[in-house]
Amino acid sequence: MKSIDYLVLQSTNTGEQKDLDKAHIIEQHTSPIRQGGFGWVRPGFDYLVLQDGTMQTIIPEQSPTTVDLWGISQGTDGITGITKHIAYVGGRTLKEAWSKDSRTGAQKVTLEAIVKFYILRFPKVIIMGFDQIKSKSESENPGFDTADWLAEIGIPEQHIFKNK
Repeated sequence: MKSIDYLVLQSTNTGEQKDLDKAHIIEQHTSPIRQGGFGWVRPGFDYLVLQDGTMQTIIPEQSPTTVDLWGISQGTDGITGITKHIAYVGGRTLKEAWSKDSRTGAQKVTLEAIVKFYILRFPKVIIMGFDQIKSKSESENPGFDTADWLAEIGIPEQHIFKNK
């Protein structure tokens, strides 16, 4: 397993009551655009945290994201390295009108465990929210301030991405 440089936290950008699983995500991300999908070669998330806190693996550990699916490396201040993307189901209001921190208590527990596991496994990993990627700064995803949440759960500062 290659060393992971970045862990990106994001949401599925769906209504807070939608009950999705990895099969839905895989279909949505890889189906042709003409069929309502995104038309990607592979899903954009490595792991999915369901509303009950269950974590589902979408992209196996041995296949980290070495391609730039989300525009992380764009611009003069681009970010390069191996990235893992963790998404929780939700991130929008019930009618999907606005961004919202819709994480359940169980999702928060699982996300915290994942973050702490990655820090133990990859001591130089940097954790960031999807909206901290320069090309995605207007996305309001994951629906909460990632840096503040990481500080709240006791993540050391050297692992928290700082916007430039």
